[in-house]
Amino acid sequence: MQSDVLNPTLSDEIISRRKSLIPTWIKVIGWLFIVMGAVLPLFHFYVIFTGGVGTYMMFGWSYQGPPLAMMAMFISALILINACCAYGLLFAKDWGLTACILFGYVGLLLAIMSMFFAEGIKIALEPLVQIPYLIRLHKIKAHW
Repeated sequence: MQSDVLNPTLSDEIISRRKSLIPTWIKVIGWLFIVMGAVLPLFHFYVIFTGGVGTYMMFGWSYQGPPLAMMAMFISALILINACCAYGLLFAKDWGLTACILFGYVGLLLAIMSMFFAEGIKIALEPLVQIPYLIRLHKIKAHW
């Protein structure tokens, strides 16, 4: 049996098969995260150089203030991690599905925590997307 590096056709077949396993709604959300992750550094530089205030939101957590504040950096890190995970999944990397499942659970936990600890008690809608997302990723896992 030849390795994927020596047989690019096999690798292309695997990549094509993996990409076909991902539903369109996950692809759309994944690309949104990739774009957010790519734009985030530009946003940080803009806010720093203009002396403005940034608004950050992810998994029910929100912050408005300077970009170098701890909460802004925390939410920015969540966005960048999501972008990396989305890249791994959408480009059919070996680690992509595992990263998305792992960070999907982290995001679900953070969303649930935000309902109780972030700016008073509120109802977060993120779990309504994250739970079907995690279920779908677990169904894909056997074929990845």
